[in-house]
Amino acid sequence: MILFFLLNINTINNVMSNPFQDQFLKLGLVDKKQVTKSKKVQHQKKKQKVAKNAAPVVDENALLAQEAQEKKRIRAQELNRQREEKLRKREAMAAVKQIITQNRIEKDKKGLAYHFTDDKKIQRIFVAKEVADQLSKGRLGIVAFAAGYEVVNRAVIEKIESLATGTFVFIAEMTADLDEEDPYAEYQIPDDLMW
Repeated sequence: MILFFLLNINTINNVMSNPFQDQFLKLGLVDKKQVTKSKKVQHQKKKQKVAKNAAPVVDENALLAQEAQEKKRIRAQELNRQREEKLRKREAMAAVKQIITQNRIEKDKKGLAYHFTDDKKIQRIFVAKEVADQLSKGRLGIVAFAAGYEVVNRAVIEKIESLATGTFVFIAEMTADLDEEDPYAEYQIPDDLMW
């Protein structure tokens, strides 16, 4: 019995099992707090050993939630990209509209009919004779605008083509001014036939 008194409480916690704890408790060598403390310590040690040996616990709900979050983020990025693309197109079309309205050359309803093709269809606009000559030489061009066509300078058309690639543009091939001493000057083949 003296041997039991000499044992340290920590060794009691590690060595003894339930019957020994009950006996020490009956003899008054330990109190109820020490017994519960020793049980708690033993339980924690067992739990740590099991946690070290067991495979890590995978929370499927957390994984599913994370995947859903990732899909949602990707979808939001795609929608933002599409929205920005629409905005850029709208801005480009507004810029084209402004450029055309500021730089268009007035048409002459009583002038010559200038014929050109738009999507394999022959179209015509009425312009002054000087404008028709410049259109034939490629110095001016025609661009689709609203429900009709407008005549603008070649530099403006190049700017419009860089902003909006889908806009219809007609430019005749540039021809060099003919030399007055050219013996074939009077046999010039017209670029545009007047009907």
